[in-house]
Amino acid sequence: MRMATGIREIERKYAVEPTFVLPKLGAIASVATARTRRPVSLEAIYFDTDDLRLARNRITLRRRTGGVDAGWHLKLPVRVGERDELHLPLDASGGEIVVAKGARHTPPAEFVDLVAVHTRGAELRPVARLRTLRTARRLRDATGTDLAEVVDDQVSAQTLGESTTVSTWREIEVELVGDRSHILDEVGELLLAAGAQAAADSSKLGRLLGQALTAGPGPDVPAAPRKLRRAKPAGQVVRAYLIEQVRALLAADPRVRLDEPEAVHRMRVACRRTRSALRIFAPLFPAATVDRLDGELRDLAGALSGARDAEVQLAYFDDRLARMPAELVAGPVRDVVNAHLGAGMAAGRAEALAMLRSERYFALIDDLLTLVREPLTGIAARPADKVLPKLVLRADRRLAGKVAAAGALPIGADRDVLLHSARKQAKRLRYAAEIVTPLYGSQAAALAGQAEQAQELLGLHQDATVAQGLLRAWGIAAQAEGHPTAFTLGVLLGLEECRARLAERDFFAVWPDISARRYRRWLS
Repeated sequence: MRMATGIREIERKYAVEPTFVLPKLGAIASVATARTRRPVSLEAIYFDTDDLRLARNRITLRRRTGGVDAGWHLKLPVRVGERDELHLPLDASGGEIVVAKGARHTPPAEFVDLVAVHTRGAELRPVARLRTLRTARRLRDATGTDLAEVVDDQVSAQTLGESTTVSTWREIEVELVGDRSHILDEVGELLLAAGAQAAADSSKLGRLLGQALTAGPGPDVPAAPRKLRRAKPAGQVVRAYLIEQVRALLAADPRVRLDEPEAVHRMRVACRRTRSALRIFAPLFPAATVDRLDGELRDLAGALSGARDAEVQLAYFDDRLARMPAELVAGPVRDVVNAHLGAGMAAGRAEALAMLRSERYFALIDDLLTLVREPLTGIAARPADKVLPKLVLRADRRLAGKVAAAGALPIGADRDVLLHSARKQAKRLRYAAEIVTPLYGSQAAALAGQAEQAQELLGLHQDATVAQGLLRAWGIAAQAEGHPTAFTLGVLLGLEECRARLAERDFFAVWPDISARRYRRWLS
């Protein structure tokens, strides 16, 4: 698969009348020159599903001709006013299909893959054609550094399909060039003073399809309620949290496919938070739904874990070796570690991508989107303060039980397993407390903080335990081959054994405070 080039697009749009007179941009204090470029004609064909799934989720896929950036463009939302724009050349098309009115291009496989979490098998077809006469002005400061580009667009647009809507308008776009974002405010103030208005739509396509988008089902993930109250339904509180996690999962999906840093981590966290919420607050949902989603989310997180775990371990061992005395480093240990973990990263990425391209994954997405839209019934419809504290308390007691069971065992493998289970329960308790923090404020936040402390200490213990297993296997293999790295791998093994025991000691030392009654009074 070819790698698309990309830029972060930060822009603001303004609606103007045909007779609008662009003010003198050189009047802005930080602008020394506002050079006007020669007008260019652009034509773009936009692709989407029949029910406009991409547009509803602020995603744009187009094939543009004319101008310096002719090619295939895919715009992925980041936040309001910001999108990542990916480019592929015109010849990256998936080919041409001969239809009654001639040949039409099909989107590149690379871009089809990046939007698959939204299309989920639905066909992409041309939905709109936009022709734009663009006049651009590049704003520079006194040193000649680019600040922004202001484009004056005369747009002629039409929908494609069984019915056709034709529309024309004029708009001004101000796009940031560089990192001095204050220029957007300064240009915006000048335009508004001259009679421009902030555009109601975030894109030209959105303006053209406005009525169709309004009449449709809206974005995949509904908006979460802004204010949560204790008297509101318990299910509304938990669902607000689930909505944010599902939104995070969908946002991370194309980033994982692009192999962006931290993308796998963000997606795995969203999976784990969703799964924890469903497990802690299981009585609020149908049992069959919880069981099915629990298993699917577990397997998705597992498929993502290989790449992420190897990435974290690679960084950890690199730092550990850099701090070791030179006399303890025998042979090319760094190369050995990198080879083992590099292979793990490659295998993990392949496993993750295979999962994201499976029908099973798309079915999970459908189930999650259904879950956050279903009406609240039964216990989920009861007041939050009558339901949620009891479920958080139950999660807290489970953590205490696991810690007590681990503390009763001697140091060794069985105790390590129970401490790992306690770590996962501490994480669930932390998430549960965070979910109800909008209702109980600092009290819930304090409990979440204590659970996080337990999670971090037990996480250190688990990381060291996993590292021991890797080092033991690598060391035995090196020793069998008579390789000098066996010595250093053995030293690292001893250090990880020490790290595990210190983390275990530190955890049990602070557990009396973590489990103190004062953090839990609000639960009774």
